[in-house]
Amino acid sequence: MNPTLPTNTGALSASDLEAAMRSFAEVSAGLIESYQAIEKRAQRVENELARKVAELDELSHHLEAILEALPSGVIVRDGDGRIARINRAACALVGVDGPERLAELDVAAARRLAAIEAAGDGRELETSNGDVRVVACKRSPIESHGAAIGTVAIVDDRTEFARLTSKLHAQEKLAALGNVASGIAHELRNPMHAIQGFASLLQQRLPQGSRERELAANVVEGVRRADQVLGSMLTLARSDALRRDRVEAEELVPDAIREATLALEGVERWRITTSIEPKPVPSFDGDYVKLRQALRNLIANAIQAQPSGGSVDVAVRVGRDDVTFRVTDAGPGVPPEHRARVLEPFFTSRAEGTGLGLALVNTIAVLHGGRVELSPKKAPLGGADFCITIPFQSKS
Repeated sequence: MNPTLPTNTGALSASDLEAAMRSFAEVSAGLIESYQAIEKRAQRVENELARKVAELDELSHHLEAILEALPSGVIVRDGDGRIARINRAACALVGVDGPERLAELDVAAARRLAAIEAAGDGRELETSNGDVRVVACKRSPIESHGAAIGTVAIVDDRTEFARLTSKLHAQEKLAALGNVASGIAHELRNPMHAIQGFASLLQQRLPQGSRERELAANVVEGVRRADQVLGSMLTLARSDALRRDRVEAEELVPDAIREATLALEGVERWRITTSIEPKPVPSFDGDYVKLRQALRNLIANAIQAQPSGGSVDVAVRVGRDDVTFRVTDAGPGVPPEHRARVLEPFFTSRAEGTGLGLALVNTIAVLHGGRVELSPKKAPLGGADFCITIPFQSKS
């Protein structure tokens, strides 16, 4: 016997179904509206996020450009000590083309990098091209939420500052020297000239070849040399002692060589060569006599560095705005510990030297708005390499 199916007493009427459909439509419309609102909000958030990302990207590029443009070197290391960032100025001091080359540093570059980061308040550093720079480095920790996550090192190239400081000290010394020189010259020159005059008269009256005549000649020569020292001191002390004219380098060089070798015995022991490029060298504004004296002093120093004979080369090179006189020799060169002081007044490594020759060269160059440089490298001939650079138009 089959069971009896229950009768569907809860059947929906047409009106109920219609009401249900209206309610469903209203809910669906609300959901669609909510979805559209959420979609619009999501779009706004996405646009805002894209704008923020673009701003951050632009800021990052801006900061990157600033970092690369900084004259100071910047070296950033992460918590493990690895270099995370290094800018162009630091790369130049290390001697690499860019950060991507840090992974393949040679021994010399690795040593330079270590020396830079250990420079502290300042130390000399020889760069990859042989230049000597004075660098200082200050390192600070990078912290996040109280924990160290790396370090940043700021590297300053203080070469120019050191040069200007040294120049200031030299000028202070010259100012003091000027006061001393003026007093000495005033007090000593008149009696010295009297001594020289009497000794010259005595020399003429004494028999030729006698010991007394030789001694009188020594007195005359000694007074002459003392007067030259006084004259050099006065030149060092005066900053307005130029008699300007148009100077021809092709006349100046042979004239300076002639003066440097005038009293030289056995001059054939020294091979003195000259080169001038290009020819003709344009004339320039300067004091011919003083420039000849400066060049003569450099040539004489080169000769004195080779007492048994050797080679000296005098070269003239013309740049865009200046002319350079380069004197090189085959002597022992200037010891590294003396290079910083060779242009100081009264500094000399020779027992018979006065220490005024190179100081006078430097003063004459500065008076002309130029400079004197001693190359840190040995000259092609093997010895010292000095350059005097003079502008075509004086800057003083």
